[in-house]
Amino acid sequence: MSHVYASLGDLKNMITDSGATSLGTTNDTLLLGVLASVSETIDDRMERSGFGSGFGPRTGTNRYNGSGGSTLRLRDDLLTVTSITIRPSTASATTSTPAADTDYYLLDGEDGYGPAPYRKILLHGQGTITAFGSGLRVTDVAGTWGFQNVTVTSSATTSEALDTSETGVDVSSGAAFSPGQTILIDTEQMYISSIATNTLTVVRAANGTTAATHSTSAAIAVYQYPAKVREVCLRLALKRWKARDAGADGTDEGSGIPGTPREGEDTIIRRSLGLLRLKEMV
Repeated sequence: MSHVYASLGDLKNMITDSGATSLGTTNDTLLLGVLASVSETIDDRMERSGFGSGFGPRTGTNRYNGSGGSTLRLRDDLLTVTSITIRPSTASATTSTPAADTDYYLLDGEDGYGPAPYRKILLHGQGTITAFGSGLRVTDVAGTWGFQNVTVTSSATTSEALDTSETGVDVSSGAAFSPGQTILIDTEQMYISSIATNTLTVVRAANGTTAATHSTSAAIAVYQYPAKVREVCLRLALKRWKARDAGADGTDEGSGIPGTPREGEDTIIRRSLGLLRLKEMV
């Protein structure tokens, strides 16, 4: 489950001035689907990642081809490295594991030394390992990927112990959360698909994290995304919802009035998020 950049409550509040609760829950599944679809569209148009990363963190291993050089272009946003494994050739069983600073430096999108996200790994030649392998899938980079890793700790906590498979998470206050949010308990990400009073229905082990046991009264953090990304997500979701009601094609934001076209989605994304687009880096 990829990150969704705005919550159901946020979208409902945009749809009606009366507040989210006035809309009821009949269309919750459809509205969440729109938010998820818009978030995927934003990731696709930004072209920052060749591996499915977005504006929230993903845990995983990216595998790269190599030509024997000293620089690896990541085609992804790297936040932290867990390990790097290099094979000299495709068929080789021999591996080496370069060490940070001793063998390599991480470079950002402008070939500087940070802060994250990083876009390149440079074997600087002063250590033992001085070159990447040559061939297909010869370098594995395990770590945390994505544009940023920002959370806000909720005032609510878990009100039960969790095993590794339970999808109904009892919390001290369900009102502190909204469907569409991705939360973090210990090191496991969970996506909230619905809420009934103080029980969150979640997708476990989201974004490459591992399902784990959690204790009662465990802290819960909520992922945050760049303000502009959240704003565009809500704007496009509202646009699609209005167009659905009006039977429009999405170019007029559901106004249904011929001859008065508005900004299309690509234009909105380009104008609002253009500085975050990295096609040349992917």
